[in-house]
Amino acid sequence: MAAPRDVSDAIAAYHRLLEADEGAAREQADRLHESFRREGVTFDGHAMPSFLRPHFLARRDGDALRTQGVRVMEIASRVARHVFDGDVSRLCAFLGTPASEAEWVALDPGLPDVVLSRLDAFVTPEGPRFIEINSDAPAGFGYSDRMARLFRELPVYQRFARTRPVSYHPSDEALVSAVVARWAAFGGTGRPRVAIVDWRDVKTRPDQEILRESFAARGFDCVLADPREVDVVGGRLHAAGAAVDLVYRRAVLSELVARMDEVGAFLGAYRHGLCPFVNSLRCRLAEDKAFFAILTDEEFAPLLSGEERALLSRVLPWTRRVAERRTRRDGREVDLVPHVLEQRERLVLKPAHSYGGRSVLLGSETEEAEWEAAVWAALDAPWVVQERVEIPEESFPVVAEGELSFVTLKVNANPFYVAGHEAGAVTRASTSSIINVAAGGGSVPTFVIG
Repeated sequence: MAAPRDVSDAIAAYHRLLEADEGAAREQADRLHESFRREGVTFDGHAMPSFLRPHFLARRDGDALRTQGVRVMEIASRVARHVFDGDVSRLCAFLGTPASEAEWVALDPGLPDVVLSRLDAFVTPEGPRFIEINSDAPAGFGYSDRMARLFRELPVYQRFARTRPVSYHPSDEALVSAVVARWAAFGGTGRPRVAIVDWRDVKTRPDQEILRESFAARGFDCVLADPREVDVVGGRLHAAGAAVDLVYRRAVLSELVARMDEVGAFLGAYRHGLCPFVNSLRCRLAEDKAFFAILTDEEFAPLLSGEERALLSRVLPWTRRVAERRTRRDGREVDLVPHVLEQRERLVLKPAHSYGGRSVLLGSETEEAEWEAAVWAALDAPWVVQERVEIPEESFPVVAEGELSFVTLKVNANPFYVAGHEAGAVTRASTSSIINVAAGGGSVPTFVIG
């Protein structure tokens, strides 16, 4: 899938600069790796896998990615509140939400359900296609901003930037403002003490440390805390020896409920509304992979305006819960299970309640017998089937064993959503169709050309 001409020209120009001095390219690859390690752009204790060029987007593509992503988030958040006449238990039944999680998403601390999110998207010539929403403790805001600064310090980038307009939109200020706004909405005054809460050994802890620095740089007392190490004292949640006014939650709901005997004080503080939590646990509803079935299924069309239906049909892939039923696709009625079996190469199967690309089956890369077995098994568990969207590919410079080469990679753009504020994006790239860092991909900041 070809990039727009202005982006193609920019990529070619950047690569020519690298090819003109391969010794300098090798040196800068080493410099980038070392600066990632030194400045906390690390994953699971190692420098974040990356490449020697940022991802470039044309201005129109960057604008569409941001503005249409915001619209998707706004629609999804509203529909999650109103579908099934606002009955969360019916929504959880449709989504197949585990009972242990349904208990918590049914609690309503009030709007907004989603303050921070990250969308997964493919940028196509027809516009962005959003394939997933990640609102339950989305990662990457801190990494992206730090990576962008380190890329801008590379001599090759500086030479490139002198030849054409190129920019990066940071997210940290917007994130801090959006999180802190929940304290004022809660009725708090003054500067809140913020706790970023996640397991101490999580692989993305350095991303949280970068964000802790962002809060501190703006005058907020901010600590990192493990949900097992907080307590309730005198009706206040406490972490790191003092009361907490505001929780920025990075521990995902499924892991919290799996360890409820260890995190009782933390979840109790949420249940009793002792302080605001960002995001609230209700965010889990609109990010569920099966929720796209609500946004694209004709049965739920009355929840949407004509303009919203048209937008979602352009930017979201056709998605259904796997079930024995009849439905519509491409303007015609189909029997869902036989359709999924017959159209294997055009479809993707996903478990509704997982993350990190776990257990995702791409029909075009799955043997027919394995696909058929997975479809029948999916009838007994919350799985979704989704239209497969063509994955964009680009050439990226890689230095391996002292040699510069250019490798064609599949590219996934991830715009950040920060309620009420403009935010940037990060990009992941991989040789695999399952594109994420945990599965062997790499991450680069997203820059806009023009």
